[in-house]
Amino acid sequence: MEKAKMLKYIFSIATLLVAFTTFAQKPDRHQLLLGVDLSRFVVPILDSTRFGWEVSADYELLNDMYVNVEIGSQNTRFKTAGYHYNAAGAYTRLGVDYNFMKHVDEESTDKLLVGFRYGFSTFYHEADQITLSDEIWGELSNQEVERNWLTANWVEATTGMRARLINNFYMGWTIRFRVRLWLQKDKIMEPYHIPGYGRAWNNSWVGVNYSLYYQIPLFKKKSQIPGEK
Repeated sequence: MEKAKMLKYIFSIATLLVAFTTFAQKPDRHQLLLGVDLSRFVVPILDSTRFGWEVSADYELLNDMYVNVEIGSQNTRFKTAGYHYNAAGAYTRLGVDYNFMKHVDEESTDKLLVGFRYGFSTFYHEADQITLSDEIWGELSNQEVERNWLTANWVEATTGMRARLINNFYMGWTIRFRVRLWLQKDKIMEPYHIPGYGRAWNNSWVGVNYSLYYQIPLFKKKSQIPGEK
């Protein structure tokens, strides 16, 4: 009985030593990923009324857990038979991503991500040669809507993947399901598009990004057993 207990203790200690040694030799990496949204260069080809840019930065705060910030700008301009419209503004998204790839393939350097974002935008819009309705004077043609600054915010649930191309370069896509929380109202004219969100009159919206990333290892070290030099 005592011999069985002793063997059990020896086996347990040996297992712990192997696990601890493996952990002690595992590289500890924290990375910064910088990205640029390539789809923003395609948008003007598909929709000539919109153009802009977006960049992002992701930092691996914990293993497989990334905090991120995305910033961008968008302009919207178009002419119709009724009026000319112009809008522009900037937006920011803050959030987190979790990499599930290790549950699929522990050796892979690719990333399978799910995440959450909070986004907000500040933008202006204006119009000229527009016909407005007045309670007293009726319809007034060739009117001008002066520049008015507005704000909006929303939340996003995201999923996406990043595949390694070469060295520290990654290519990836992100699908975003957005729910608008608040939009500042304009008494004269409703905004057409919210930068970073989508069509202003929709309470929810689906967006897609296709980005190129560069991964910067901020530091790489091996964890050591306490007391070891």
